[in-house]
Amino acid sequence: MIVTRSGLHFPKPEWEKWRNEAVSAVKQQLPPGFVPFSEPATVRLTYIAGDRRRRDQPAIMDSILHVLEKAGVVTDDALIWVSESSRGYDSTAPMAEIEFLHIA
Repeated sequence: MIVTRSGLHFPKPEWEKWRNEAVSAVKQQLPPGFVPFSEPATVRLTYIAGDRRRRDQPAIMDSILHVLEKAGVVTDDALIWVSESSRGYDSTAPMAEIEFLHIA
């Protein structure tokens, strides 16, 4: 996030571009008539980076959960709890996979 001197918050352009592309990709995977989850859900997250840069796990999770909310998978990303996660590296196929383990 960028914070201006007056205290306004807005996303960095490169992050916003990534988020918009990710939201579009998630929406394409939803079946017609999909109804967003509105109950607590436990998920497993598999994150595969496309490069070997160091990354902050909480920031990755936060970004992915925001994408799920903005894409209409869940009504509030606070309902999603990541109980398992793994990470890897593949320069040819970076991705994130979210498996819903339990929905209350």
